[in-house]
Amino acid sequence: MNERIICLDIGDARIGVAASDETRLIASPIDTIYRVGWGPDVKKVVSICEQYETTEVLAGWPLNMDGTAGFQSEKVKNFCQQLEKAGLTVYYQDERLTTVTATNALIEGNMHRAERKHNVDKVAAAVILQQWLDTQRIAAQKTEPQQEETKMEMNENIIELIDDETGDAVQFMHLATIEHEGELYIALADANGDENEECEVFLMQIVTEEDGAESYVQIDDEALQQTVFDKFVALMEEAEDDE
Repeated sequence: MNERIICLDIGDARIGVAASDETRLIASPIDTIYRVGWGPDVKKVVSICEQYETTEVLAGWPLNMDGTAGFQSEKVKNFCQQLEKAGLTVYYQDERLTTVTATNALIEGNMHRAERKHNVDKVAAAVILQQWLDTQRIAAQKTEPQQEETKMEMNENIIELIDDETGDAVQFMHLATIEHEGELYIALADANGDENEECEVFLMQIVTEEDGAESYVQIDDEALQQTVFDKFVALMEEAEDDE
């Protein structure tokens, strides 16, 4: 039987907490810590670890979109150093876009904004932890050449589209689903893009075919495209405000 692992989505005002099951297959949101100070915050995390009989903690690593570590990353690292002094073992997982993913999940569940703000941190922690658990399981089961292919297949944030001109498959990362006047739109980024370059956002409309299958079509109306993009930016900003 494996030891559980606790995951933290560490923000300035709140810390979202999630936990794995004993088999390290499933991540579940469990708590939100409202921050008081390093001492009480560390004690609360240690108490949760004792409750779940583990000394291992996974921390969300807030990198910039270009993959570099910024001021927020340094604050997370400093807090995690206090956890290590308390006897915990800390690992790190890239958390870019996980708060957006968590917010989308809560929106799709028809949760009101006030409720989302209370729950988004622990849901984001569960998203971070599930990604880490999946990666660890794949690494243990697959040989190196198979790992990257399998990760893509299991990553629900990856969407594969066919280039109409070349017929080649192109992989995109799902950033957000946006609703506008009863229609749904999707924001994507090149999954294989250069991390050192600015992330380019592609917007497409989600269309349901007669057989019930979903397809994605380009938005030809520039005004509509701008409106959807503005809503996407607002969603991103809302996610950042909730951290």
